[in-house]
Amino acid sequence: MAPRKRSRAADAGFINDEPAASGSDGGEGTQDPMATPRSSQAEGKAFNDLSGEDQDKLVGRIVRRMLVRNVSRVPVRREELSKALGNDIPRKRKLLQEVIESTKRVFKAELGLEFVEIHRRIAHRGGGGGATQSAATNAAMGSSTTAYILISALPKDLRPEPMSEDDTAMLGFLTLLAALILLEPGCRLSEADLFMSLAKLGLGTAAGATAATPVVHQQLGDVRVLVTKTLPSQGYLEREKEGDSAVLLLGPRLRAELSLEDLLTFVEMAFGSDLDATTRSELTQRYSLDCG
Repeated sequence: MAPRKRSRAADAGFINDEPAASGSDGGEGTQDPMATPRSSQAEGKAFNDLSGEDQDKLVGRIVRRMLVRNVSRVPVRREELSKALGNDIPRKRKLLQEVIESTKRVFKAELGLEFVEIHRRIAHRGGGGGATQSAATNAAMGSSTTAYILISALPKDLRPEPMSEDDTAMLGFLTLLAALILLEPGCRLSEADLFMSLAKLGLGTAAGATAATPVVHQQLGDVRVLVTKTLPSQGYLEREKEGDSAVLLLGPRLRAELSLEDLLTFVEMAFGSDLDATTRSELTQRYSLDCG
């Protein structure tokens, strides 16, 4: 019997019956031949000049880091991926981009996932206060505006349904947030206005409650924490301070996961015949110019 053909994903050591050795930094093992510059084939070479084994090791390090970090849904900084390659890799900056391109192909072919580069807003716009940086963005992304996420590459009809009530509630909540932001001029929604709208839907605080009062939902948890901290850190929202208040914008992960057509369909369901062709065209243009 012919031996079973192993996929590149299996050889890379992240979905196989022979788990890759893991170290303190993203899965590098102590016996990894890439770990010592003197003996490494990677020294001074471009990615395509490496052996297939060494290519798979580098790709495997990025894949494992992305899969682990994807559990928390927080985008992975480019600097973190560079670190995952190991400090022993020469010409790492150039090599990293080549590894990323190869990793994209592996994710799509082997796991049905898109390995997507996103860019975070860090500059405050308007308000006359000069350029400031979003605290949520700083906390999640450091000083870099470039990061990476994983999203499904499967056609819509092949994607699994949400696995739990929590997943269903989160999908609905994210779609609602995206629609409310899209309907605002400039795709900038006041945080105060959002919580007023959510209160009308039963997701707000009681009359007289302070801004610090938790808004707890059975599936979503504390809605105020979700909107102001969790979703910005995950890249679903961008939160920009404007004096004592804040505005919310569509985050790069939300734009990547929710298509404009899906968003317009949701808005159309809410407004029905009020969403005529002219309004639909205006929203499409607004999404392209202001929400990107």
